[in-house]
Amino acid sequence: MESNKSSKVCEVEGTICEKEVQVLCYHCSKNFCRIHLIQHTQLIEDTIRTKLNLLADKFNELSSRFDDISILDNILKKPFVQLEKWRIEAYEKIDQIVENKRQELNDEFDKYRKIFLTKNEEQLIKINNSKRIIAELIQESDASANQIDDLQRLIDEADKYLSSLITHEINVVATTPIWYVDIDTHLFESQSILTNELQEYKITYVRLNGIIRNYYIKTKKYGKISDLIISFIRKYLLSEEFIQSSQSSMNSINHQPKYDFILPVKVYKKKYLLNFDDNTLLNSILDHDSIVFYETPHSINENDHTDILMPCNFRRQPNKNSFALPIFLNVPRQECRGQHILDALRDSLSKYFPLNSNIDQHQYEVYLQVKINKSLEKTNLNDVLQSEIIFNERPTCLMVDINSQIADIYEQNILERLSF
Repeated sequence: MESNKSSKVCEVEGTICEKEVQVLCYHCSKNFCRIHLIQHTQLIEDTIRTKLNLLADKFNELSSRFDDISILDNILKKPFVQLEKWRIEAYEKIDQIVENKRQELNDEFDKYRKIFLTKNEEQLIKINNSKRIIAELIQESDASANQIDDLQRLIDEADKYLSSLITHEINVVATTPIWYVDIDTHLFESQSILTNELQEYKITYVRLNGIIRNYYIKTKKYGKISDLIISFIRKYLLSEEFIQSSQSSMNSINHQPKYDFILPVKVYKKKYLLNFDDNTLLNSILDHDSIVFYETPHSINENDHTDILMPCNFRRQPNKNSFALPIFLNVPRQECRGQHILDALRDSLSKYFPLNSNIDQHQYEVYLQVKINKSLEKTNLNDVLQSEIIFNERPTCLMVDINSQIADIYEQNILERLSF
């Protein structure tokens, strides 16, 4: 408080005081006379004492709560309950897969049994006919060299057939998946925010054989694209088993994605934008961008490989709207001609689209797009079939305009293929 003698009146609350002001209170910025200053000071002290007592009571309460605190049963027991639930569901899924495989084996046995009986009957008919012919020839004591050779050939064929039966097998090709279960901790802030927080990402995986499928993969929210690829590889086989068992279609799963044979790509509105590198941060990928993994025919780490991967986008005729997932064509790095690109395109079109790329050439038009000095040059591929295409680090892609009816069929099919 500060002495502030002036003509101002005392500002005590609840009454009117006309005494000369003696002090300005910095606590409440009011002027007081000497008597009311003493009262005001006492009031402040009482108020502060009350607040301190309340704070002391709260600290005492907190101390008592720490005396009684222990690790929650939810932390100690719930994860084991969840793990046991996962174990039971995994075994149920295994049993379901095994039962489907048993049925598939029985179907194979039935097929084999029918073929086995048919082949045996064919061989026995030939043998009985040969026995009759031999009996006639013995009775006549006469046979030409050709007849003897024919009979010997039939004996060799029957003997070869009987020997082949020993080599027949029906095997179960058991590719052991990596049964992977995540542990997601939400504990102290410094641990969970940057280290353990998981996020689910939608991955579209495009195989070289034309199979396209969506997968939902959990990995570190603040990780890199390399973490997402590793998580995808770990969970691929298990996901395939689940998908195929749910469809009652237990085809042999003989494909295992390999890290070096996956090209991670950003796709926006059905257009290829760029390749992700291993260090791309996952939280930098925008929600409207699609993450697409492409199976490649050679390791993407082979920088000196004789072939390169050329992106190929698709548009619907006649409105030129983008549709379909982009694909990648495997073309020669050196001495590549337009015909090489067209051949690679035709090979791929028959896998991804409902058309015969050789017969239905009138159903699509192909353009080569090359970026030179920030400008895009577009050339009809038919005009450069015999010309050498020099890539020389210039961004080059293919644009294919496809008949609208073909596009409609593709979009209907892709909805069925991706609805997992």
